[in-house]
Amino acid sequence: MHLIITEKHNTAKRIAGILFGSASKMVRVNGVNTYGAGDEVVIGLSGHVVGVDFPEEYNSWQKTDARDLIHAEIVTVPDRRNAKIVSALKTLGKKADTVTIATDYDREGELIGVEALNIVKGSNPKIEADRARYSAITPAEIKNTFKNLTAIDFNLAAAGESRQIIDLVWGAALTRYLSVTSKRLGKRFLSVGRVQSPTLALIVDREKEREAFVPEPYWELYAVHKEGFTSKHRKDRFWGKEEFDQVLSKVKDAKEGTVSDVKKGKRTEKPPTPFNTTEFIRAASRIGLSPANAMRIAENLYTNGFISYPRTDNTVYPASLDLKELVSMFLKSEFGEYASKLLKKPLKPTSGKKESTDHPPIHPASLASRKQLKDDEWKIYELVVRRFFATFADATLWKTLRVIIDIKGEDFVANGAVLVEPGWRYYYPYHESEDRILPDLKHGQVLGIEKFETESKTTKPPGRYGQARLIKVMEDLGLGTKSTRHEIIQKLYDRAYVHGTPIQ
Repeated sequence: MHLIITEKHNTAKRIAGILFGSASKMVRVNGVNTYGAGDEVVIGLSGHVVGVDFPEEYNSWQKTDARDLIHAEIVTVPDRRNAKIVSALKTLGKKADTVTIATDYDREGELIGVEALNIVKGSNPKIEADRARYSAITPAEIKNTFKNLTAIDFNLAAAGESRQIIDLVWGAALTRYLSVTSKRLGKRFLSVGRVQSPTLALIVDREKEREAFVPEPYWELYAVHKEGFTSKHRKDRFWGKEEFDQVLSKVKDAKEGTVSDVKKGKRTEKPPTPFNTTEFIRAASRIGLSPANAMRIAENLYTNGFISYPRTDNTVYPASLDLKELVSMFLKSEFGEYASKLLKKPLKPTSGKKESTDHPPIHPASLASRKQLKDDEWKIYELVVRRFFATFADATLWKTLRVIIDIKGEDFVANGAVLVEPGWRYYYPYHESEDRILPDLKHGQVLGIEKFETESKTTKPPGRYGQARLIKVMEDLGLGTKSTRHEIIQKLYDRAYVHGTPIQ
């Protein structure tokens, strides 16, 4: 028998459907649904089937010195929530000749697969094992993957286990120490984590910056012109009231100003780079979806074969990806107009600074329609499709105009910009792009002045972090991974360490 192990139940069902078609049948093994045909069986896990912990003698928080946990023995313990799955793995392992690990291809997925393999080997030590690596659950990729099985990366799994152990020792020792010394036990314990605590420190430090901030007053001066636009004093901000009053007193009775300089120019905006997880989360937040919700939806779209694996650092499409085929599949969809326009020229995608070999950037994997998906699923799918298209598009072109107006010896400035070529914005309309239109002005032209407007303002403290912004800061500082950053932030909310949006 050939046993195939996937990371989730839905993935097992879909892969079995792809590999065996209508011949795939569901069979319950020790209370767990498995899928297969003939001598092939696919079983889905529910994440980790085992975990790491300390021996029972270290269970008492008050009797055990927290420092003893640092050098304590680490033991592997079964996850009670997955007892039925463990039992099914043992049963199937006895009958199997070979086992293919088909969990997600990343550090965590490799560890989850090796954990399951070790359970199977407990029942069948001589079983042969191999690895299925894929980045999209589509018929073409899954069939190709199972024709080209590779070896399990035990070093990658060991790296995942090492992280687990470090997280356990760090978190348990410091959590116990702080909770016991502060007498916060039971449900009121103080949780500490290797990534959680530095992330919380970022939020606390920002709050301290805000509390220590001393606002400074400043003033702004504008001229409203009869020609239908407004100019601003070249100084931008006046930090002294006396200087501001002097300038205002000098110009306030002016009825006209003279154009002293006109500069016409062009400005381009490069198309965006392919989506990695962090940039995807940031983009999803702009359309109203929290990081946790965006990732949950993306995982579901991936499991159903609509997009590629959503946990990736990569921002460079690999040469193995047939980009023309991916764009062409949209020709007869509601994105047909965009696909057709892209295919009129050679496809030359942008690329980011991060390149890895495990998974490609997030991209559409198969065609979906609005009717197939829920509203939020469609929002995410459309976002991924449009970003994919935008990476092949031309730069955006703006015509710019900078005008300086002399009003009684004081320079006032007006800036205009008109979008000439929408470029990538045509495909990816999620960024605001308002024209700032100025009339056609010439050097020496005399302009009328309707009135002057003044604004009194104060400087603002640094803004609080939004979730998407905080994830970007965490990535820049090397805190957490693409898979865990949004989960860490959610954990801070769940433990009532932070609240609100933005985070405080």
